[in-house]
Formats: sequence, C-alpha cells, structure tokens
Amino acid sequence: MDKLTKEARIELALSDLRKQSIPSYTSTAERFLLNRTTLTRRFKGSQQSFQVAREETHQCLTLAQEEALISFINRLTERSLPPTSQIVKNVAEELCNKPIGKNWVSYFTERYKDRLHGCYLRTIDSKRARAEYVPLIQKFYDQVSLYILLYLLYLNHY
Repeated sequence: MDKLTKEARIELALSDLRKQSIPSYTSTAERFLLNRTTLTRRFKGSQQSFQVAREETHQCLTLAQEEALISFINRLTERSLPPTSQIVKNVAEELCNKPIGKNWVSYFTERYKDRLHGCYLRTIDSKRARAEYVPLIQKFYDQVSLYILLYLLYLNHY
C-alpha cells in the first residue's frame, strides 16, 4: 500500500466505498492509509483531487471549448485547409476572451495529438526542411547546368 501514490490509494478507497452498502469511512481510510475527512469529502463530491482543481483554474479553455476547437481543426483539415498554429491560437483566444501563452498551441496539440488531423500543427520533418534549403536547390541547378553544357559540347564535338 505504501508504494501506491496517494491519488491511487484514494481511487481504490473510493471504489471500495461504492461497493459497501453503508460506507464506513473510518475503517476504509485506515485500511488505505488516508485521512478520513479527505476520503469522506471526495466520496460525497464536495472535494476534488488537486490535479483536477489545478487544471480547472489554470486551463485557458473549458473542456467543452477544447472539444469545439478540436472539431473546428478537424473540419478544416477535412476540407483540405489545415489550420496553422497561428490560426489555432487566434481561435483559442477568441474562445476564452483573453490572450494565451506562447506555448499553449504546442501543449494543446501534444495533449490531443491522437485526435487532431491537422498536418500544419505537426513539426516539419527534417527531410522536408532540408529539401527547401535554398543553397541546396541552387547547387542542384548549377550541376544540372554543368551537365547540359557538357552534353552540348559533346554534341558539337561529334
């Protein structure tokens, strides 16, 4: 029992209390090494976990707004117009009526990467970035020009 985190012990205790016909908060709290008052409040729903409370106070968007943003991104992507990070940031700021942090979009896309279909929201892979490197493109055309010149000289020689 000591190796489990406090939150895991609370979840186990809450599931045990739900199985009891008449909940015994004291004996359950002792068995799971918890504070009886905390367990009672969590069971009755008057208190929530620290993590849930922190998410609610520090989250820019509500869960419903995040769902709306996810569906907006996926609808645009299905129409072959995947939104850029700046578009997502602008829409999120419109939804919450306040500015969001500079890294909020990347955290949001990381949190919901399994549900988002937008390709602009993913980082560009290194091969594509190298392919768009102007000095490499210039080098390619210089070599092609050289081969064309050599070919023309070859034709004129024979």
